[in-house]
Amino acid sequence: MSEKSTKVKYVSWSAVEEAISHIAKQIKESHVPEVVIAIVKGGLIPARVLVDALAIEEIGFIEVKFYKGIGVAGDKPSVKSIALPQIRGKSVLVVDDVVDSGRTMQLAIDIVSAHVPRSLRSAVLYVKPWSTYIPDYYHAITDEWIIFPWEVCESIKEGVLLLDSEFVKASERCELD
Repeated sequence: MSEKSTKVKYVSWSAVEEAISHIAKQIKESHVPEVVIAIVKGGLIPARVLVDALAIEEIGFIEVKFYKGIGVAGDKPSVKSIALPQIRGKSVLVVDDVVDSGRTMQLAIDIVSAHVPRSLRSAVLYVKPWSTYIPDYYHAITDEWIIFPWEVCESIKEGVLLLDSEFVKASERCELD
């Protein structure tokens, strides 16, 4: 993939911190959940930072596979694994990094709903304008392909040409074949 074919947005660690702080403030103004469920892989780091910011003790995850590569979605999202704490009767927040089509988040919401939480909300760092699912909390809307600092090596393997100096430096840690 070249940057000419797809607009790319590099999101630095400091921008991630800013986005999560923004979301944490939104959550604190409405209702802090008792449990956070991360959608893995992308939502794992944002969820972990959010539980720290909100002083939440319980975290679980749902691993969902949807994309075959950068910008290439599969037919439908599929669940690879689930590790949920007790959520029946509790306030739950499902967290991911980006909501693109909305199908992954909707699948995770459906799974969590089956466990009968008292309340269920969702949060992401970025939302695509064409998404069919709009989360309760988010930092920004963008039509760009997002590259986070935790996926530099994966992006390079998918053929992304890194042009941001911070990400080029981070790519030194990658073992590429």
